[in-house]
Amino acid sequence: MPPNANDNILAETERVFEKVPSEEPCYDEENEVENECSCDETSYGDAVFSTFVVAPLVVSVWRGTWGIMELHSHLFPYAQIYLLGIIIHACFALGRAYLLERSEGAWSGTNGGAGRWLWERILSKFYTYVFTLSCIMHWRGGWGLLDTVVAKIVPNDRDPHRPILYAAFTLTFYISITFLRSARNLLASPFFLFTDGKEPTYIFTTRFKKTVSNYFLVEPPP
Repeated sequence: MPPNANDNILAETERVFEKVPSEEPCYDEENEVENECSCDETSYGDAVFSTFVVAPLVVSVWRGTWGIMELHSHLFPYAQIYLLGIIIHACFALGRAYLLERSEGAWSGTNGGAGRWLWERILSKFYTYVFTLSCIMHWRGGWGLLDTVVAKIVPNDRDPHRPILYAAFTLTFYISITFLRSARNLLASPFFLFTDGKEPTYIFTTRFKKTVSNYFLVEPPP
């Protein structure tokens, strides 16, 4: 019986890394075995790979897509793509449990097989691409709306007050996101590194989470 995706979807997925001397092997608590590699070496390898391989590729995809939108700006007005990015994100957030559940057992399940496995891989890549587009539209739309507001307040782009206004907006937004305890969301590649898979693809964290692992069902006495 496949696991209930609704129970797994909001489980804690972050791993806590502790600094281990490089000469000592890592200990896998889940399997109760010692790995050959050291945690330090693994962390350094991830950092180097993220910085010099993953980050440039991520930036290239984002900047290339952004540039296409700039070339056809009449097809991507700021307000519309900003709202569309929000709608797509919300739809994926609501449907991620279903997407994860249907992807379980694509190869080894009762109805699984090579055909279904291949279809799930194609679907996951399409999902990722659409999600990427929604993120870029959200960023570009918000960025464009901010530029529009600044241009309305200070029309002259040579006005020395325009940089001050940008700085005021930036400081205000940063203070706000810090008070909301969400400043970590400013981090991106190369600080975050994920590999493709069912859960990393369909599961993404949201601000409001609840888990059932810390609660127990107590039946009242008869």
